[in-house]
Amino acid sequence: MDSQKTHRGGGVEGYDWRVLMRSIALAALALITLSSCSSSKSDDTDAFARSVDIGGRNIYLTCSGSNSGGAPTVLLVAGYHDSSDAWTSEDALGLLAPAKGPAVFPALAKSHRVCAYDRPGTIRYEGDGPLTDRSTPVPQPRTAADIVAELHAALAAAEVPGPYVLVGHSLGGLISLLYGKTYPDQVRGIVFVDSLSPTLPETIGAAAWAIYRDQLLNPPIEQMPMPSMKSPNSERVDIDASIAQVQAAPALPTMPVAVMTKTEPFAVATLPSGLTTETLNQSYQKAQDTFVALAPRTPHIFATGSDHYIQFSQPDLVAQTADLVVERATN
Repeated sequence: MDSQKTHRGGGVEGYDWRVLMRSIALAALALITLSSCSSSKSDDTDAFARSVDIGGRNIYLTCSGSNSGGAPTVLLVAGYHDSSDAWTSEDALGLLAPAKGPAVFPALAKSHRVCAYDRPGTIRYEGDGPLTDRSTPVPQPRTAADIVAELHAALAAAEVPGPYVLVGHSLGGLISLLYGKTYPDQVRGIVFVDSLSPTLPETIGAAAWAIYRDQLLNPPIEQMPMPSMKSPNSERVDIDASIAQVQAAPALPTMPVAVMTKTEPFAVATLPSGLTTETLNQSYQKAQDTFVALAPRTPHIFATGSDHYIQFSQPDLVAQTADLVVERATN
């Protein structure tokens, strides 16, 4: 999810966007993607990275690895403003020593079928952080329901069969929850990686929520921290409408769930007046209980020493947690 978006790439985050992207650029390691393929069909052993047509526009999707024994495919859903690079890029790992690589996507591909995608308007982890040109721009703002329908269409167009285990970071956790509620026959489990909880507004209180939403998550476009994020094509999500959609959706069926929570505060240099570090971080953590309560015996893993981007500081822990949920979903 994404808490203060003046950070990194997509979730609620902690790190100044510009600092992060400059550091990645200095890493001088270009993100290598698999060559695009003209066919729209894939089986459960094909590795591909391409834009798929979902009815007049394209969505970038990359998949690798293979399934065995009927295991579900792992779908990685990035946080607010983040492209699939948040899961695939090795460059970011070096910024948060002592991160143990590889990145989550290649780590999971060793033993699972795994896919990630670019939502329109999200940031690439290269250069000065341009918007992705691999997925067709769409009018902004959108809602979680729009994004869920888009992901469903992309998986169908690429013929990536279910069932799925969703791994959602930040806003991606809220999207994953709504996907599971909307398409329960396709989802076998969910991993919430420091995700935006639908109960955060009530947990933090109406006044603090309004500040957080309007000044950190969705500030005026001219106040966004990176040039690309000032574009009208930059991702913009109606958070209140999205939370209402999640709350109005049918209950999530019982399935394996795991919850990962940071221990370090959001790295925001200066919080707006009326919102304290203690209120933000304690409320965000408390709201994670909503995810824990989704299923019996849900593991709640505190990633000691990690900030909001657990997949950068401890990618091995994220991959191992996904392994656990896949195993429980399969057995």
